[in-house]
Amino acid sequence: MSLDIAVKHALRRVGAVALASGVTGLALLGVGRFILVGDLGIAFPQPPTPAPTLRPTPVPTRQAAVLSDISTPVPVPPATVEPTRTPEPTPAPLELAPFRYVGRSYVGLVVPDTGRTFLAPFAGIVELRVYQVINGEIRIGTSVATLPFYPYVSVIGADRKITYRPAMLGVTELLVRDGQRVDAGAELFRLVAEGRSSWSALYAPTAPYQVVVSLQAWPSGRDMDASVYFSGG
Repeated sequence: MSLDIAVKHALRRVGAVALASGVTGLALLGVGRFILVGDLGIAFPQPPTPAPTLRPTPVPTRQAAVLSDISTPVPVPPATVEPTRTPEPTPAPLELAPFRYVGRSYVGLVVPDTGRTFLAPFAGIVELRVYQVINGEIRIGTSVATLPFYPYVSVIGADRKITYRPAMLGVTELLVRDGQRVDAGAELFRLVAEGRSSWSALYAPTAPYQVVVSLQAWPSGRDMDASVYFSGG
């Protein structure tokens, strides 16, 4: 028994020595590899690097944009159509009737439509007078509300004066004021309803005219032919 025990103890010592020798060898191997690689530059073989995985190459952004432009049609805006302008109707011509009264020359105007606007034939200063007939007398500067008011619209230019005698206020709409300076072509008054000139109320009841006009040289007062400003309608 003592022999067997001695053998066992011997074997245990041998195993322990072998194990210690193995551990020491592995440690020396690691230290030696570190020294060889770091100090001597001796490279140990490395494990093989796995091959890279191939991926599909993306289409460049610019190329994608170009393809998109080609495949998507650009809408063309519709052509702009200019609206057809209806020409303004030409006013009907005026009927002119020159006549004389108490030695002076006048022109009666028969206006075939309402809404006609009369313009200044030349530049000048507006002279506006409003009359009423009171007890058979022609008065200026009165304001009897129950009686009609009859306007006289004049334009005094550099060398002539023209005077219009339209219908009473309400039928005639005044577009200027007394003392106003106007250019040729400025609007003076408009006939907004049917009605005869104040001439029929003040002088000749049967006169068929909507406006009576006179023209004189200024300041002499010599009669001139007013029809030259209305012969074109």
